[in-house]
Amino acid sequence: MDFFTEQDKARANSSKLVFLFLLAVACIIGCLFSFVSFVGANYKEIAELAWSMDLFLMVALSTMIVVGIATLFRIYFLSGGGKVVAESLGGKVIQPNTSDPLEKRILNLVEEMAIASGTPVPPVYLLAETGINAFAAGYSPADAVIGITRGCVKKLNRDQLQGVIAHEFSHILNGDMRMNIRLSGIIFGIVFLAHIGRIMMNIGLPSRHHRRKRNEGGDQGGMALIVIGGGLVVIGLIGGFFGSLLKAAVSRQREFLADASAVQFTRNPEGIAGALKRIGGLSAGSKIQASQAGEYSHFFFCSALSSMFATHPPLPIRIRRIEPNWSNEFPDTNKISERTDSALALKSGFAGNLKVDGVTEHQVGVTQVSTPNIEGVSRDSFIQSFKGPQRQQIQQAKSLLQQIPTNLLAQTKEPSHCRCILFSLLLDAKRPSIYEQQIKTISLQTDEDTANLTRQCFPKVQGLSYELKYILVEECALAFSLFSAKQVNAFNSLVNDLILADNQIDLFEWSIQKMIESQIVQKSQRITISPHGFASLKSRLNDCKVFLGALAHFGSEGNQAAKAFEKGFRRLDRTKPATLPLPEKCMLESMNKALPKLAQLSPLAKRAFLEACAEVVEHDGVLSNAEIQIIRGLAAAISCPLGPTSVSQA
Repeated sequence: MDFFTEQDKARANSSKLVFLFLLAVACIIGCLFSFVSFVGANYKEIAELAWSMDLFLMVALSTMIVVGIATLFRIYFLSGGGKVVAESLGGKVIQPNTSDPLEKRILNLVEEMAIASGTPVPPVYLLAETGINAFAAGYSPADAVIGITRGCVKKLNRDQLQGVIAHEFSHILNGDMRMNIRLSGIIFGIVFLAHIGRIMMNIGLPSRHHRRKRNEGGDQGGMALIVIGGGLVVIGLIGGFFGSLLKAAVSRQREFLADASAVQFTRNPEGIAGALKRIGGLSAGSKIQASQAGEYSHFFFCSALSSMFATHPPLPIRIRRIEPNWSNEFPDTNKISERTDSALALKSGFAGNLKVDGVTEHQVGVTQVSTPNIEGVSRDSFIQSFKGPQRQQIQQAKSLLQQIPTNLLAQTKEPSHCRCILFSLLLDAKRPSIYEQQIKTISLQTDEDTANLTRQCFPKVQGLSYELKYILVEECALAFSLFSAKQVNAFNSLVNDLILADNQIDLFEWSIQKMIESQIVQKSQRITISPHGFASLKSRLNDCKVFLGALAHFGSEGNQAAKAFEKGFRRLDRTKPATLPLPEKCMLESMNKALPKLAQLSPLAKRAFLEACAEVVEHDGVLSNAEIQIIRGLAAAISCPLGPTSVSQA
């Protein structure tokens, strides 16, 4: 799977969706105009309007207003993020610090996949359903959630669960979630006329008391409401019929892609295929009993309802695409119950510190930063960390998690402790006066217990590599999903105060700040705008040069910096002079000014830009932590996933 290509395709599909929506509304207007004209011809009061342009304009305007408002209202309702969908389906969030072995196993798998793919660790919701199913929902990776049924947890082994979760992460990465929410809003707007029709019929139906008093002439006004209401119901249901066709057409091909991506991510076809087989062998199948299941059927891993307009391809077809020689036999899943004890759930336990060596010094602004280097990272392996996880990234994610002390990793799951871990990352290790000033700031803005806990975390995080420190930010993001928007804003304000305690900012602080904004602050807000824009590379070339120059200056020395810059710049433009900007033009202030413009690049333009960054980084064959810090901050700010950067591709 190519993240950037699929994001671009998802945008194209969204444009097609808008076109089909307008086409459906036009058909509804035509049907409604014909119906009102046919019925109105029998009533003297409106007979003159029948089949007239005035009536057509009235019907068209009214329909567009009603359907448009209903659609926008539904999309706004869903703008609360994936949690709105999960809670509508009866899901209960799994607490990050859960002690349940089954729930721990799910969270471990989700965390591994999130770190491998470079996305924030999403909250996980458990649905009390016996069927085997799962879904991903949200506008973007920043507000995504994973939903999984209890049947899925109890009936699938670890490899099969990993395949299902990888499938859902494909939807997160390739933009399907955003399209699914828009599709839900569109279909709701189309069928809303049926709701209005039912209301009109209820108003028009006279009570028994009124029936006894009705004269022989009848109640023509009430009858008109009944007839028109009934027509609206029929037209609304027809709209729903075509909406279901649209939903099925859009969803089926994306499911094939997600299955293929799951195989690509895990390199284990038996995982995803085994999950599909167990669904076929379960009496409950993948059915979802929740009343809202029909509305969100296109979100799920497998069909949530029995329908001729199924949103997913048939199980046998999906299985054969993965296993062409499948024998067409399903296991008796009803008799299977995967045993999960504490030892299994904690199989990926965490112990030990990573020893840091190979220290080099880099001048960043006016602050010195000590950074170990990672050697031998090729451009292809570096770019792969932006394009979705491979098996190597998943294994690397597990390995990195095992290098973080167990008690420290456990604290990332605690809402009362996760703040302290992030505060401790920003404490000044070299200047005691600044350190004490930062501790005092924490105490004044929170409480003494938080300040003391931050002191305790500080020595634990100092021995970690920068890569592990970034993972701590990603791990803490899950616990922050339990915070209110007000609490998150207060936390973010304190983070900024800690960073500016010495009136300067280094690359590490800058990158942490960008990650917190992307993975924690945005989660607490209603983020409904697209994470990508439409700008071309040509229009943002000067902004690209800022980051290419920063990578060249901080990653190379002497004339090698100019050569590294030229190598990257030529990936973007082969006609203009490749003049390396002066160091003062590539500092944090310049990077901050360039980031909003770079965030407006189209997905494919972002890929080209990141490939150019990779050329600069790869020039000397060494990926320094100064370069990692620049890339981490850049990726977070322009909404691009970044997996482990130290993975060597086989």
